Amino acid sequence: MQRSIRNIVPLFAVISMLGVMSTSLGCAFGEVYWTDPLKREYSLSEIQKRYTNLVRFGAFIQASKYVDPALIETYLANFPDQSDLVFTDFNSGRIQFVEKSGRKGATIKVNYSAYYTHSPIVFRIVETQNWYRKGPGNSWMVRPQFEGLEKFVAAN
Repeated sequence: MQRSIRNIVPLFAVISMLGVMSTSLGCAFGEVYWTDPLKREYSLSEIQKRYTNLVRFGAFIQASKYVDPALIETYLANFPDQSDLVFTDFNSGRIQFVEKSGRKGATIKVNYSAYYTHSPIVFRIVETQNWYRKGPGNSWMVRPQFEGLEKFVAAN
């Protein structure tokens, strides 16, 4: 009995040390994603932030590099002249993955507040960002749908 306990204690110490080392290395070299080992949620989150910030700052041409290639022309035609356009704020919702697709699709709702410099009226624009990726990589593209944009463009 004594002998088996003496054998277990060093084994337990080694296993504990390995656990501590792997956790500290994980923290040192980035986040550990146990439920998302391919970091699809992380890469989508980063790309979505870049895209949303470009839209917020009126850089629609730069934002279009994240848009589905079949929708780019329509996407750019929907936006007004940027010279007197100001987006004041935005609020992104949570990422909702399409579970059936193996994390190949996701939807995010974003609310923007915007106005024209010649008018004190603030418009609320809601964008439903439907993100998808092709193949095994983490290259995400968006199919945006805007609500309230037509009222905003008509007010110019």
